Amino acid sequence: LLKNKNRGLPIKANKSVAVIGPLVSDKNSPLGSWRIAGKDNTAISVEEGLSKYKAVNWTFLQGVQLTTEPTHFVLETKINENNRTGILEAVAKAKEVDQVIMVLGEHGYQSGEARSRTKLNFPGLQQELLEAVHAVNPNIVLIVMSGRPLDLSWADEHIPTIVQAWQLGTESGNALAEIIMGEYNPSGKLPMSFPRSVGQMPLYYNCKSTGRPTQEENPDVVFWSHYIDEENSALYPFGHGESYTTFTYNNLKVSNTSSGFIVTIQLTNTGNMAGEEITQLYIRDISASIARPVKELKGFEKNMLKPDESKIITFILTDKELGFFDNEGNYHVEDGMFDIMVGGSSEKVLKVIAERVTMDMTP
Repeated sequence: LLKNKNRGLPIKANKSVAVIGPLVSDKNSPLGSWRIAGKDNTAISVEEGLSKYKAVNWTFLQGVQLTTEPTHFVLETKINENNRTGILEAVAKAKEVDQVIMVLGEHGYQSGEARSRTKLNFPGLQQELLEAVHAVNPNIVLIVMSGRPLDLSWADEHIPTIVQAWQLGTESGNALAEIIMGEYNPSGKLPMSFPRSVGQMPLYYNCKSTGRPTQEENPDVVFWSHYIDEENSALYPFGHGESYTTFTYNNLKVSNTSSGFIVTIQLTNTGNMAGEEITQLYIRDISASIARPVKELKGFEKNMLKPDESKIITFILTDKELGFFDNEGNYHVEDGMFDIMVGGSSEKVLKVIAERVTMDMTP
């Protein structure tokens, strides 16, 4: 769940909802590219998954075609760039309903071996379809099916609720239906960063510091590592993922052991629904003898909490987590200062600075 402004999800009973997009009824694309042992057209589609919920008045429409020819693992996927048949029908229906679910993205055969892209937008006419529907009914839930991070900057600015669905396999439609209807509270976190623009790629959270750090005291100075037309940060960072409830982090504490640290933090479910949260621990070795990343994931833990329930999460950092390999393949664990960061994503963290000092425990 990338965002859920105004609580567009879960879908409420007795609503009229139009489900629009070229992937709504697709039973093949959700299987993805690497499906050698799989059978074509065996995935549960989004339409099949949602149709079981009779309390909602559903309408399912393709909107536009995504591909122009049958797809195949060893052949190029031909994308529809010209046939706009279906857009007017989708717009007309969107005017009539309470809410719209758009199911857009890449075909499963657009990812994988020999399927690189220079653009990270929605292929074909899908962006045009999305904007046309948004113009008449902005109450949209966007389901994104893709095998890579796409540029969702327009959607992030205009669409209140966005779910990154990837290509989930045979039970795709059932899994998404449970999320959409609130039978399952989403808890997934992103395994990669999503860019604001294709020009940011490659983009990753664990980069190394540059020789020209941010000029916080004078941001108008140009001589620091940045873009003149875009932020440096990811649109959705590594580890990001929302829930139908809310969580807060408090009381981050770090204590020394003989060779590392014990880290504790209090996690509280501050919402009104039970949910799972993945607490993430990151470090930065400030004093290392060679350059280290500005942030490295060193631990994570998933916990289910009821509303108003709290839990103390504990991580233990040892030589295994605090060390690094040099260019000759030698493993080093060094004393010095570390940033210890814990939170719900690589960006939303609490931080303390701690010093590792090797202790002689010989009696």
